[in-house]
Amino acid sequence: MANIVITSSGTMGDHLPYIALGKALLEQGHRVQMAFGTPMHSYALKSGLETVGCGVAWGEDHAKKYAKGWDHWQQQFSSDQEYRESMGHFLKRELGESFKDLLTICADADLLICSVQRHIVGWLVEEKLGVPWVGTSVMPHAQVRNFDRMLCRRSDLFLSVINDIRTQFDLPSITLDEWHEVDRLQPKRALLGASQHFAPEISAYSSYQPTGFWFYQDPDWQDWQPDAALCQFLDTDPKPLFLSFSSLPLENARSVLELHVRAAAQLGRRMLVQRGWAGFDESLLPEDCDRDAVWFTDFINQDWLFPRIAAIIHHGGMGTIARALKNGCPMLVEPYGNDQFFNAKQVLGLKVGVAMHPHKLTVNGLVNVLKSKVLTDGCRQTAQQVALKFREENGLEIACDAIKQWLATPVAA
Repeated sequence: MANIVITSSGTMGDHLPYIALGKALLEQGHRVQMAFGTPMHSYALKSGLETVGCGVAWGEDHAKKYAKGWDHWQQQFSSDQEYRESMGHFLKRELGESFKDLLTICADADLLICSVQRHIVGWLVEEKLGVPWVGTSVMPHAQVRNFDRMLCRRSDLFLSVINDIRTQFDLPSITLDEWHEVDRLQPKRALLGASQHFAPEISAYSSYQPTGFWFYQDPDWQDWQPDAALCQFLDTDPKPLFLSFSSLPLENARSVLELHVRAAAQLGRRMLVQRGWAGFDESLLPEDCDRDAVWFTDFINQDWLFPRIAAIIHHGGMGTIARALKNGCPMLVEPYGNDQFFNAKQVLGLKVGVAMHPHKLTVNGLVNVLKSKVLTDGCRQTAQQVALKFREENGLEIACDAIKQWLATPVAA
């Protein structure tokens, strides 16, 4: 069996699908090492996977400290120069550290699997060590394309950082023309951990094989039993709404929570709230709200939860959307940045929910949209019909089959 290294960076949604993939490969007999930042190790360790530190070790605390940077509706930098300095510092640290770490981790590896955030590092590792790599993404093709466009748009910035790293590790510098070569940045073999029913086909990215979503299963869920009081809260009609921003930090968590709690109250609905990286908790509730109508929870089995709620209100992270689609759960998406905008558009196209601008929300606006477009028999019926397509897919099985085939057939030079 093979020695496989899997690496990713970002938030929980950028790691949990890869843990699911790693566990599936481990069950096939491979040795699998998860090269993550240390804040994400606990999730991999619970799944019985080896972990090793790689790249910048940032997690919930770091994200909360820089919450404004996650909100792409807001102006983050006062000038292009400020952007360049900030991005250049981050790239040099993240790419430099992850490349250095992976040179050690991959010394005896047969295959390196890289998330889209670390495709550049995969390319560098292959050049330095000769270890083949597979590019992956759990975001749709359009987001991979947007990532590549950013690389080209800021090519001088990226090239400067890349050449500094290459010089540091005794690799020859490359020219701007070489940097723009598509084959240099695009992996020859790539997997898209998303459904073909959600991600549109793009001919320029035909190397990406759509497999279906990679669903993470927390080992704690196997023997987990819900609290009796929680069951009563969920089973009481009308079904409650679920508010979750997962691993998205918020600058204004108090106002966001109040807005949604008041809208739920006007609709005569109770609300289940995931604390998440937004830090939602009882202390943020308005004084005059009915506290018995709001229940706070931590990370929870969404496959168990979604059939028991009326709808989910969330930021549009791919992991949350995938679970909602699989379970036929109507949704309201309030996107803040990154792939969330594209994901919201796809939700609209599938007619399984709606999207709203998170900074233009009002209580009355939320009430009207939820009542007329989300909490309707038509939206729920459509969501349940769409769910049948996603339940037919086994993304992990297809991904593992492709990796098995690639291990047996080296890429031609």
